Amino acid sequence: MTQQDVERIARHNEQRQREYESSELIRLLTDEGTSAETKKAVLTYLQPWSNAFQRMISARVVSESDPELRALALEHQQEEIGHDKILARTRADDRQLVWDPVIEAGASWFVDQFATLPGVQRAVLAHLALEAGSLVFSQAGTKAFPDDEYFELHDEADVEHLEMGYELLRQRRDWTVDAVTEVLDRAWQVIGVVSNRIAECALRDTVAA
Repeated sequence: MTQQDVERIARHNEQRQREYESSELIRLLTDEGTSAETKKAVLTYLQPWSNAFQRMISARVVSESDPELRALALEHQQEEIGHDKILARTRADDRQLVWDPVIEAGASWFVDQFATLPGVQRAVLAHLALEAGSLVFSQAGTKAFPDDEYFELHDEADVEHLEMGYELLRQRRDWTVDAVTEVLDRAWQVIGVVSNRIAECALRDTVAA
């Protein structure tokens, strides 16, 4: 693959990131008119997704046999371990544990893909989709929750994790633009569905009919 191919992927992915920035969930966090109660409810429904993220990155490690890709997967896992617990600390006064079929189905799709996709596409899923989405979300979260440990951590770490994906594409030859674009588009659709559901549930629980 050439540098031009990597740049094509980067442009395509950046477009998906911009689209996600205008999603209902991101607008909810960045809108000054959103109540503190609704913003807190976003974190309530983010928790099961954050918990599931640990399953996703573990599935990637377990399924990876390529030494280089496994090393990258392990590095990513080690840097992400415990982030779900940090979110739980952020929500210390919110003991509510929620289960939602849409959030769980989205998480299960990612777990399944990490178990079945070719190695480079697994890395693309982790670094160019999940981490890019997390970066957009964290940037919105730092506005909604200033000085919050969870969002400050992700705002910094996600940039690095995103770049890991592009660096891998520059180094490897066992991928095609079409295959990577396809898996990115599917991943962003799932991220969008889950995010819309989190926003919907947060509003449903906190806005009077």
